[in-house]
Amino acid sequence: MSFSKKGYDWADAMPAKQGLYDPSNERDACGVGFIINIKGQASHKILRDSENLLCNMSHRGATGADTRDGDGAGVMAAMPHQLLSREFHSLGCKLPPLGQYSTGNLFVQPGDQCMNQFDSIAEQLGLHVVAWRKVPVKSEILGPASHSKEPVVMQPLVVGDWQEERKFQRQLFILKKRAHHEIQGL
Repeated sequence: MSFSKKGYDWADAMPAKQGLYDPSNERDACGVGFIINIKGQASHKILRDSENLLCNMSHRGATGADTRDGDGAGVMAAMPHQLLSREFHSLGCKLPPLGQYSTGNLFVQPGDQCMNQFDSIAEQLGLHVVAWRKVPVKSEILGPASHSKEPVVMQPLVVGDWQEERKFQRQLFILKKRAHHEIQGL
């Protein structure tokens, strides 16, 4: 592997542009932390520890003049089946058994109708959006700059041919990619 002519110090140790690789596409991952249960067991303790980790990273200075406006750092975790079951049940929708559905978060502008486009793309792929859930948020903690640009977070409940797991996973991946590229405002 060839390196740039700048040298080998820690800040300049990027491979030179070659083939499909372009170092200008690299992004910093400053302050990334991982918390897991080594036995793979789901636990609310993981979320509590993650929250503590985030709070201990405030030294990064990723806030504006108003400390309520930040860079959007957060936690990524699997959604518990029981929580989703309860939430979608409140919308009049029975959640399929674990592994027979998928959901995700779409960040849309207030009043945006992109959910119809998402539904259409899903149908083209042999998937079906059974229901949409508006994710509850705590907008009162946002500073004025963040509040002015706050999206609405929507969760689709997507089902398909889960008996062919690889095909179902592939269709979900294509749905995600097509939605990202085809729907304005996502």
